[in-house]
Amino acid sequence: MKESDTARTGLEQLLISNAVDQSLAKVDFRPVAGAKVHLKTDLLDCVDKNYVLLSTRSKLLANRCTLVDKVEDADILLEIASGGVGTDRTELVVGSPEIPLGLMGSVPKVNFYERKKAMGTAKLAIIATDTKSKQPVINSGFSLARSDHQHWSMMGTGPVLSGSVADQIKEHTGTSETLIHMPSSSSIAPSQMASRDGENSMRR
Repeated sequence: MKESDTARTGLEQLLISNAVDQSLAKVDFRPVAGAKVHLKTDLLDCVDKNYVLLSTRSKLLANRCTLVDKVEDADILLEIASGGVGTDRTELVVGSPEIPLGLMGSVPKVNFYERKKAMGTAKLAIIATDTKSKQPVINSGFSLARSDHQHWSMMGTGPVLSGSVADQIKEHTGTSETLIHMPSSSSIAPSQMASRDGENSMRR
């Protein structure tokens, strides 16, 4: 069951934008720093296309590039395309189904453990060429990233949220829907990891 007051849920949009952010973060834009860049957009055809383009422009501006409307005015022609931008969901339930008992009624369905996982995937390809020499300046091949949001409960305890989207919401808003927050491994400081490794060694 999916409920939303808009055409797409906020979680779905966050999953995609989070994956796009991660995918673009893997591309090194430094080779075009300070150049005049024309961004070719006709090859990009995916959901949330506008967000992909604006995020790409933001990366270029962060590298002191000047965006120009015409190819003839540019030093660099940058092309972007998508190999896949979308969401997937999986659900796992461990429990017993409802058992009819005839005139005695039925034994209700019981879920001992329930986990719902939603994933956003973004596979982007970026090529930048020198407009004069026609030589490649950036050839990312493809940049693939995935965001996730997990929601689980056990015997009525929960919900417990984890994943990159839950971490991002917590970081930027300071709020969380869960009573118990499970930090991802990336959010644990190296000093904490070292301390935990030391404690585990002493226990062994």
